[in-house]
Amino acid sequence: MRRVRTYFISVLVPVFLLIPAAAVAAPLTNAQSGAIVGLLRAFGVDTAVIARVESLLGASVASAVPEATDPVTPPASAQSPHVPVVDSVYPSSAIGYDLSFGTTAYPVDRFGFAVVGVNRGKAFVHNPRLTSEYDWAHFASAVSPTIYMNINGPYGSTVTGHLSAPKDCSKATSTPASDFAPTAASRGTGEYPEPSTCEAYNYGYNAAKDAYGYAQSSKAGADFWWLDVEEANSWSANPAVNDAVIQGALDYLNAQGVEAGIYSVPYMWREIAGTGFTPVERVNGTTFSVPTWFPIGIATQVGATNACNTETSFIPGSPIWILQYELDHTAVDQNIAC
Repeated sequence: MRRVRTYFISVLVPVFLLIPAAAVAAPLTNAQSGAIVGLLRAFGVDTAVIARVESLLGASVASAVPEATDPVTPPASAQSPHVPVVDSVYPSSAIGYDLSFGTTAYPVDRFGFAVVGVNRGKAFVHNPRLTSEYDWAHFASAVSPTIYMNINGPYGSTVTGHLSAPKDCSKATSTPASDFAPTAASRGTGEYPEPSTCEAYNYGYNAAKDAYGYAQSSKAGADFWWLDVEEANSWSANPAVNDAVIQGALDYLNAQGVEAGIYSVPYMWREIAGTGFTPVERVNGTTFSVPTWFPIGIATQVGATNACNTETSFIPGSPIWILQYELDHTAVDQNIAC
């Protein structure tokens, strides 16, 4: 350590002595000058050298424009501020895995947490391996497994019998999807009529009811669920229809005493749900901010942990509970609990 320290001193001192000369073109602020002096002291530079640096820096600061008159312009950002994590069901900084119907390679060692998929890729289609995956996750993870369900727009054969309740939609009207610009999230073929937001709510509600019932019958109970909202499934070109589906699913789970979060890719969420939708979560009379979980691509564990403190949620005002990442292009997805 002494050799490294000596090297830094030999490099830093000449550099810092040159800084005041450059200050004519780019004046240093008092805060910057103080940081330089503090760094020299931290490396144990001789006090005479520090005094000389202070003298030179003082002269440059005196010739600079006073800090009080420097304009302060906060950086522009379209994202919402970072929201601290409170009351997460996952241990902070724990490593976890998500298991779908196609997962075949399980981690060898025990891990922090697991999220198990109840569907086979879309609503009303079940994961036939749910019981075995849940049992494995129960014994391999440090905390009880949680569940995620796939959700999608009300199209295809699964709409049959799932649009008329719990809300009475007999007087509801729908807006043709053609009134909206097509998006990457829209997969409609015109074979099915565009549903009203009332019918879309019922579809989401019943999709969650079906998934919850299947999980209970498979002995895969969990107090926390995730809704998987992705472009791979069909969605309306009308965000209001998609928002109703999502809210309906949340409302059913909340009615069972289950809290839920949203998994999505930020740009997909904007395509599907629009930019002004904030889901409402209310369990036993208490309203919660809906937690989010999303992928950040290839990262190290340290990088993913740091991202928990810098990333912002795709839902304004919502905390990030999990970030999904890969160690390399061939790695299985891993997750870090924020």
